[in-house]
Amino acid sequence: MPEQHGTAGKSARDMANKRRRTIRWIVLGLLIATVIGLALIMKSKELGLSGGVAIGILLLLSILPDLLARPIRRKEKEVRRADRGAVGEEKVAAILSALGSDFFILHDVSSPYGNIDHIVIGREIGVFLLETKAHGGKVTLLPNGLLINGKPPEKDFINQALKNVYWLRGVIEEVTGTQLRINALVVFTNAFVPYGQPIKGVQVINKRYLIDRLQRAGRGIPLIAWEQREAIAKRLMK
Repeated sequence: MPEQHGTAGKSARDMANKRRRTIRWIVLGLLIATVIGLALIMKSKELGLSGGVAIGILLLLSILPDLLARPIRRKEKEVRRADRGAVGEEKVAAILSALGSDFFILHDVSSPYGNIDHIVIGREIGVFLLETKAHGGKVTLLPNGLLINGKPPEKDFINQALKNVYWLRGVIEEVTGTQLRINALVVFTNAFVPYGQPIKGVQVINKRYLIDRLQRAGRGIPLIAWEQREAIAKRLMK
């Protein structure tokens, strides 16, 4: 069983909870505004408010729920996406747990370009960076990117992976004094992914092929990353 550090899906779970809190604050704000508005209408005479002002408050209260419905729906959609992403990362972590003791795994590593879902260091295969995607449907591979169900995804996953690869390579070079090749994988947990060539050096696969892809990676890789895996983990997980 591989040694593992970090918690898969933690950032996505935290993001989902943050968005849930935002929804609760919006709803609470609506309730408070409604209570205040109704109180003003009921006390309009005592407060010296004209009938026009009272009607204006009433109209505002009537349209306020509709005004807030759109941001609430948007946040609810973002919550579902974050929860789905966390589940996807947890599924990949469970798959990686089947690897042997010649593998060392980091989960949920923060970077300047969004967190890296998983980093796998193998005694014989070097370093792999994994970006997990939980979208359903069908993935289409293009020379410069990909489509999901015929449409561009919400982010450029290939560009995201490449930015994290360059950053991770620099961090590992700081620790080891050696510039190593970082193998990048975009792993879909639910979508069908056809076999294809890497896109800009990034391999796109379904989770069912992950273990095979890692285990048949090229041998003869310098051992420096494996030998300094603890130092690398300390630098990345600080």
